[in-house]
Amino acid sequence: MIRSTQPWLPGGHGHAHVPLISTSGFFHRRCYHSGIEGEKSMDTKQVVTNYHDTWTRGDMAAARLYLADDLDFQGSIDTFHRADDFIVGLTMFQSMIRGVTLIQSYFSKHGAALLYDCDTMSPAGMVRTAEFFTVNDGKIRSIRLIFDATELRKIMAG
Repeated sequence: MIRSTQPWLPGGHGHAHVPLISTSGFFHRRCYHSGIEGEKSMDTKQVVTNYHDTWTRGDMAAARLYLADDLDFQGSIDTFHRADDFIVGLTMFQSMIRGVTLIQSYFSKHGAALLYDCDTMSPAGMVRTAEFFTVNDGKIRSIRLIFDATELRKIMAG
């Protein structure tokens, strides 16, 4: 087991850390919100980091908890206006990937940006992806996902 020493990882009041665990070459970090009434909601960094960690390890039920019901998603291939519809598409995409490598992340009070590589099991291979978030009241309200969809569109058309 590899333990994280990163001071920026989610934690603190009302949160329980589970160390980084390597499974199949992935490193996963888990942070659980206690849900105690009156507890301060998670900040943007915690929400986005937890969301990214949950969907990349395939835990779509947990990922869904970080999304507002009326999520506004616009991507290079699809657009969704409901979180439940988005999760269906994300589940299909997640089943095509071997892994995700986070390259860079930026956070502000109500926004975040992630740059990562998705290693797909498709002819598209490695897909460099930029994802931009708007977060309010502890929920992701909008996502803008940008990547070169040329090869994935060919696969979908065939």
